[in-house]
Amino acid sequence: MFFSRAHFVRVTPGLLCLALLLPFAAHAGDLLQLYEKAQKNDATFNAAQYARDAALQSEPAARALLLPQVNGSYQWTEDRSDTSINYIDPATGTPVTLNQSNGGRDTHLSVVLNQPLFDLEHWYRLQEASEKTALAQLNYRAAQQALTLRVAEDYFSLLAAYDAVHSTTAERDALASQLELAKQNMNVGISSITDVQDVQARYDLSVANALDAEQNQTAAIEALEEITKEPMRSIDDGRVRVVPLIAEVIPSRIAALRADAPMPVLKSAASAAWVKEAGSNNFDVLAALLQYRAAEHAVSAVNSRYLPTVKGTVGYTDLNNEAGGLPTKSSGMSWGVGVSVPIFAGGATRAASREAKAFREQRLAEYDGAQRLAQRNAGTAYQAVMIGAARIRAYKQAVASSLSAFEASRTGLEIGTRSRIDLLNAQTQRYQAERDYDRARYDYLLAILRLKATGGGLLLRDLESIDRLLVTP
Repeated sequence: MFFSRAHFVRVTPGLLCLALLLPFAAHAGDLLQLYEKAQKNDATFNAAQYARDAALQSEPAARALLLPQVNGSYQWTEDRSDTSINYIDPATGTPVTLNQSNGGRDTHLSVVLNQPLFDLEHWYRLQEASEKTALAQLNYRAAQQALTLRVAEDYFSLLAAYDAVHSTTAERDALASQLELAKQNMNVGISSITDVQDVQARYDLSVANALDAEQNQTAAIEALEEITKEPMRSIDDGRVRVVPLIAEVIPSRIAALRADAPMPVLKSAASAAWVKEAGSNNFDVLAALLQYRAAEHAVSAVNSRYLPTVKGTVGYTDLNNEAGGLPTKSSGMSWGVGVSVPIFAGGATRAASREAKAFREQRLAEYDGAQRLAQRNAGTAYQAVMIGAARIRAYKQAVASSLSAFEASRTGLEIGTRSRIDLLNAQTQRYQAERDYDRARYDYLLAILRLKATGGGLLLRDLESIDRLLVTP
């Protein structure tokens, strides 16, 4: 259950967690298996994947506006008409009627190719779309990292819940035995009713604590199932029905952390390196930077509306008119260059430029804020790792001390130097110390993952490293 102080090793930030790669005979694999399920079935991560796929189309759409545009049209018309003309012959004064029937088929084929030769606004829009494409990829990577951290957090929350159930149940059973013994002692006159009431009160509280622990365990299982359980969906009249799986997703007892698992410790001098890393490579910082760059291109694009645009045109026309009074046929190629010069747009371009500049300054402020927040979070995460290592040592010693105190109280009760209240207090302290120790180890490993996440360096291999510390019970 315990490991010595020698299990702590000192590593640099670049080597953090490499100590976790030490080979062990027992390898559980539960953590990686649950991550694989979450990667396939988590709704948030799936939404991030589709959001990335949609955002990746912005660059091809923007590039298309700079490429040739070809439009073709064909028109076919069938015409039938009768014409009647009545007039009086001026020479004879006799009424004359002329009837004429007209008819025929008219066809018109046209193919036009337009090629932008100079369109600075659309060129800047392409640069803006390129930044958005990079942002989409970055957001997807951030979603991957967030999923990795969520799986680890939910996994260790479940381990802590299992430990709490085991500890509170053991405490409840021990108090039940003491309660029965106290009642027997009272019946033979060895102890008083007060002793029985004290033990009864502690036992009732332990029953409530055990029930709370079981409830927390159920909640932890549901939280992990939320991101790993695969929904079975079927389409029925446009409605989607979710069918629960028959197979169990979360094992009845997942792999636990080895009692002798080595816990790496950071050097205090490395704090500045982690803060610097977070200021430049944190995903939120990089996302804010890409958004600022996109906003800069948007400003250039709007200002380009003051400039003329040049477009080249190549066309082919085939015209055949048979229905008119004078049937005609014509076909041939045409080409030319057109220039469009903006003169006055009612102030719309100027307003759009001011809006784009203000939006760019907003993105710049957000970038600065993201840097500050990332650096602060890195410093906090670093302190959590350092303090976490100290907490493990302290709680390890507390477990040993509380166990010794419990044994001393039990012996003292037997020889009459300690009261039953002393024994109850020592027992409660013992179980609480064990729970705190287990939780401290989980929190420490999570603190390491969170620290790596602040610099955008949390990867799957970090879960693999932790999985090597687990052993199937």
